[in-house]
Amino acid sequence: MSTSGLKGYINKGEYVAHYVSHDAYPSGLGWDFYKDCKNGHIDLVEDNRIRFIKNSLFCEWAYFYDPENKIFEIWIGFQRLPDGNNPFGFKPDEDGYYPCKRIFRGDINTISEDIFLDRSVIESVLKSIERDNALKSILE
Repeated sequence: MSTSGLKGYINKGEYVAHYVSHDAYPSGLGWDFYKDCKNGHIDLVEDNRIRFIKNSLFCEWAYFYDPENKIFEIWIGFQRLPDGNNPFGFKPDEDGYYPCKRIFRGDINTISEDIFLDRSVIESVLKSIERDNALKSILE
């Protein structure tokens, strides 16, 4: 089974993205896209598929780069709870999944490469999300 996702850019607050049908996990697409962005290799997005980020059952990972502000973002799918701060919405789809959730946002020049290459870093982030989701469920 393939890991699908998005890679794209943020231009004056607007997200645009390419659909990627496989290898969208952090050590695959995430790492490659990060290196391209850091090296100044920017491809214009001709076919904006940003709507796919709302389908977090199938959009497993998404990566965005804001070249003007040098900000890199990582988003993750399989969201079962709403995020009221999500720019892509906070309503579930017909399968009960919410839009992908941003799990990282930072200056591209200070990102530790471990976030892409060390599985334990992502697992730690995922455990934090699970803990936060459990707390939200209890408090609701």
